[in-house]
Formats: sequence, structure tokens, C-alpha cells
Amino acid sequence: MDREKFNQKVIKGFEQMGIRYNNKILDYLQTYLLFLLEENKKYNLTAIKEPSQVIIKHFYDSLAIWGEMELAQGKLIDVGTGAGFPGLVLKIISPQLNTVLLDSQAKRINFLNQLIKKLDLPGIIAIHERAETLGNDQLHRESYDWVVSRAVATVNVLSEYTLPLARVGGRIIFYKGPDVAAELKEGQVAIEELGGEITAVKALTVPELEGERYLVFIEKVKQTPFKYPRRSGIPKKRPL
Repeated sequence: MDREKFNQKVIKGFEQMGIRYNNKILDYLQTYLLFLLEENKKYNLTAIKEPSQVIIKHFYDSLAIWGEMELAQGKLIDVGTGAGFPGLVLKIISPQLNTVLLDSQAKRINFLNQLIKKLDLPGIIAIHERAETLGNDQLHRESYDWVVSRAVATVNVLSEYTLPLARVGGRIIFYKGPDVAAELKEGQVAIEELGGEITAVKALTVPELEGERYLVFIEKVKQTPFKYPRRSGIPKKRPL
């Protein structure tokens, strides 16, 4: 995809979503796309290999949260970031956010570290670690204003990965699909036990993306009990 077609595609979607952009943002995103597609040949970072589909299914979808994050300040962590979605895309659009990209796979973090260096982005780091471990690290536990996660796990499991990282008063946002109602019913106990309260569930319209998409908003209303998160692997094996 040449630069002109790339710009046309991105701008069309951004204008539909009400997202502000400039040439620097377009440069960042094209560099991101090209580097992702090149490195994906070696490391299988994403199953999506067609440029326009990366724009739709990764860039547009990551930015479906833009209306909530446009003026966001403070510290954000993306749990299970994969190839940087949504955290790195949000950082490009909202450079004021101090951002951490967290993933348990070294190949993804190596890719992200190379990309961050290539983009020369300040105020962002990638960490190779499990969420359960980071949630018990005093440098990170209950220290984030924003915790986001996309396509990682069901709500009851994801809550134990994410809520221990949010400060009291912080916000946790999950990107979810059509099973959101059943997941929330199953995960209600976990959310409350971990100190959270569901504040909203919003249906999304993502340009050119078929299927139901939702954002789940949780506020951290009290401290997470010290026994959580449990050791690595347990939240998934024995969800709350």
C-alpha cells in the first residue's frame, strides 16, 4: 500500500470516528504498519497480513476508545498488548499519556522495543512480564490511571489481570465482542472482589468492521485485597 492510499484509508476512518490527526501521526502509523508487516513474516505477530485489514482491525479498532481517551492524562498500561494494540496506537494519538505495554511473550516485546526506537517515541516502554507478577510488584501495583485490554481473556480472568494495576479512582476498559453480557454476568463477582465497579457498557461502531464490539468501563472504587492477583496461571485455571 503506497503512501497516498494509506493516507486516504486512515483519514477516511479517522474522520468517521472524529479523530484528530496530522502528518506526524500519519507518518507514525505508516511506519508502524510497514514494520509490523515486515516483522510478521519472521515472528507471526498477527494473523492479519493485508494492509487495509490491519488498518481496520487493528488501528481503527484500537481507536474506538478515542472518545473516552481524547483528553486523558496520566499513566496507562495495556495488558496483553500483543503487537501494540491498543496501547501503542493510543500513545501515537494521545502523546500526553505515559504508557506501558505489557506482554508475556518475548518476541512481541522485542518487536515493540524496536518499533518504539524506530518511532523515537518518548514516555512509552514495553515490559516482558506476566500480569500476575506485575500486579504484585510495588512499582506497578495500584499505580495506573488507565488500564486497557483487548482480546486477552474472559472478564472474570481479565479482571484479576488488570484491576490490581489500577489505582483507586482509576479506570479499567475492556474491548469485548458479542458475548459481553454473558461474560459480565459471570465476571461480576470477580470485579467486585477485586475492588471494581462496572460503570458503563457501550456498543461501538468501527468503520468497515463487521460484528458486535463493546467497551466495558470499570472504576476502581477500593483497594484490591493483597491476596490478588494469585500466582501465574491460577486466574485462568481457577477464575474467581
